[in-house]
Amino acid sequence: MYRHGKEAEKLVLKKSDYLAYRVRCLSMLREPQIRGALSYGGVIWRLTLELLLADEGLYHRAVELCVAGPVLDRGKDSLVLVFPSGADGTLYVDNRINDQQADILCGMYWRYCGKFDDALTVEHLSWWPKPAVWKSSGFNTGIWNPSNEDWFQQRMLAIQDGTEMPRNGDRWRSSMKFNQ
Repeated sequence: MYRHGKEAEKLVLKKSDYLAYRVRCLSMLREPQIRGALSYGGVIWRLTLELLLADEGLYHRAVELCVAGPVLDRGKDSLVLVFPSGADGTLYVDNRINDQQADILCGMYWRYCGKFDDALTVEHLSWWPKPAVWKSSGFNTGIWNPSNEDWFQQRMLAIQDGTEMPRNGDRWRSSMKFNQ
């Protein structure tokens, strides 16, 4: 998604913008991406779960996919990780999402802010923290805990109320020092 404005300007979006973000996520979540997003962990896992819970058919398909094992050979958007098990040479595989798919799940916008020295200035904003910010925050404890869920629910309510908008990386980092 692309927006125009200056970095100092506050981005104001409508509820329909958040709904459009959710539709975009749902259209991206196909079979291998569902497994990959659920196995990603952290906020990506929680956002995927939120989307799946809103669509009963998709939720049941996700359960089937997780029980069935990795989805292989599904085209260019399918990413598979291979894990060696050790000395016996056994390899394990699982689905994964790529960085662009993670950006979609986080609701990333590129805001063009103008030109500086003949170069276009772009600011990345997102409804939810990107994986790198999540991993370096105090919220990344290795499990989804009650504090994480409280934070997620409060953020979700604030977005739905229109009191929270997408943030840039610096704002995400400063707001997520909670447990560090």
